[in-house]
Amino acid sequence: MSNKRSWYAGLVLVPRTALRTAKTFRVHGLGLFVPFVFLLLIGSAILWVLNTIAPLAPFIYSLF
Repeated sequence: MSNKRSWYAGLVLVPRTALRTAKTFRVHGLGLFVPFVFLLLIGSAILWVLNTIAPLAPFIYSLF
């Protein structure tokens, strides 16, 4: 029997993992680094969006 993930699994797993990482940092006395971790996650999300949009640029530029 195969277990299939729901379509929204990625939307749930990423924030849950980020919060679990922040909690682990605090437990181990590294709470000072939690904002840095969240800045890295936000930066990676921005780069992901830019990388997703970049292949569409030649089609959009040709419309103008």
